[in-house]
Amino acid sequence: MNFNILTASYNSDKTIEKTFISLNNQKYNKKKIQWLVLDGESEDKSIDLVENFNTEMKKKIFSEKDEGLYFAYNKGINLSKNNEDTIINFLDSDNEYANENVLSEVSEIFKKFNVDVVFSDLIYTNNKGKIIRHWSSKPDKKYNSKYDNIYLYNNFRLKDYFFGWSMPLPTIFIKSNFLRKVELFDTNYSIASDYDWSLRMSFDKDIKVAYIPKVFVKMKLGGVSNRISNLIKIKKEDFKIIQSFYNHKKFNYLSMFSFVTLLLKNIRKLPQFFIKKNNL
Repeated sequence: MNFNILTASYNSDKTIEKTFISLNNQKYNKKKIQWLVLDGESEDKSIDLVENFNTEMKKKIFSEKDEGLYFAYNKGINLSKNNEDTIINFLDSDNEYANENVLSEVSEIFKKFNVDVVFSDLIYTNNKGKIIRHWSSKPDKKYNSKYDNIYLYNNFRLKDYFFGWSMPLPTIFIKSNFLRKVELFDTNYSIASDYDWSLRMSFDKDIKVAYIPKVFVKMKLGGVSNRISNLIKIKKEDFKIIQSFYNHKKFNYLSMFSFVTLLLKNIRKLPQFFIKKNNL
């Protein structure tokens, strides 16, 4: 299978080389990997670095002024969704794959189980590479079947969403033909649109999903959604997203409990700071 790896970037010359190395080190046919660098017209050396990276992968750079992260994602989706037999992943310029076998494992899961989406766990690290948070993203819903520690789901329940569950975007690998069914990121949300997109995408009634309890992606703490200065803004956006989700899905009676979902969503995060296992 082919991969389109979408990397949103802006003034990322301090981190994008690690992102590239983790991608270029994948033990997967490089001719089947296309790296789309979606740059917001960086003012540092980001583009110079990317242009000089030596790789057998197909590499495309788009550097132009945009209105933020989710505009870049939408551009990448529009460039990728019509590519047949292609898997798309969002690997930002401060993210890395956790090991060199990620794309191979993901490809095998897609081939073996014919799913639409594969997702995994996520870890956040500090500047020194120390693990600060381990996001175990296993749903509350009982799996439909399980093979070799791979959990398969045909759909998700409202209960999962009510208790604040969602898929972490950096770990989502999605087939292009299924991506065409999902609307673009809502750019009215400047920080939490990935939460909105993940909810809409995963609630599709025909979705087939595989979850693997491994860490496939490492994310550097300090991104837009992790900055203390943005905490209040992200909570406000989360609340609007939850209300909109319930109303759009005609669960209007639940919209009055949106605050409960928001509270539970944040409570779910607390254990992530105390998980000791490092399942890389």
